[in-house]
Amino acid sequence: MKPADPAEAHLTDGDLFRVAFPPSGEPEPLPPHLSRCGSCARRFAEWERAAREIAGRPEASTEEFERAVMAKVRALPRPRKRRSRAWGAGLAAAAALAGAFWLGSRTASRPAPAPRAEPAMEARDLADDALLRDVSRLVDGEEGAAWKRMAPLPDEKEGRS
Repeated sequence: MKPADPAEAHLTDGDLFRVAFPPSGEPEPLPPHLSRCGSCARRFAEWERAAREIAGRPEASTEEFERAVMAKVRALPRPRKRRSRAWGAGLAAAAALAGAFWLGSRTASRPAPAPRAEPAMEARDLADDALLRDVSRLVDGEEGAAWKRMAPLPDEKEGRS
């Protein structure tokens, strides 16, 4: 249902709260909007019902409430200690150690494998080795200065870079 005046807005929850639970403790006059708007009237009825329920409950002191709660907590069954997990973890660790020792004893009792015979070097490998030996000899200067004549070194006066 729409309000009679389009400029008139619906009541907010804060408005309904102030009407249902007046701050002064004395009932406040109902807004005229409630008589014209069915939606707001239904919402106000819910607020009023909640106010009656709250007002009808007896107030319990904090000490009484605490005693009642603690009595219920003490009445609860105590949780069992989980010793089965500790036993299970211990057994799993013992099984892992036993398995490690068993595998270690199996591999220690086996003879070491015989070394494999390397296949004979191929001719290409032999040629590569000979080339590397020749280069090494040239770098070390074992062959004399014959290769230096092909590209003479600069004079000492010109300086070296």
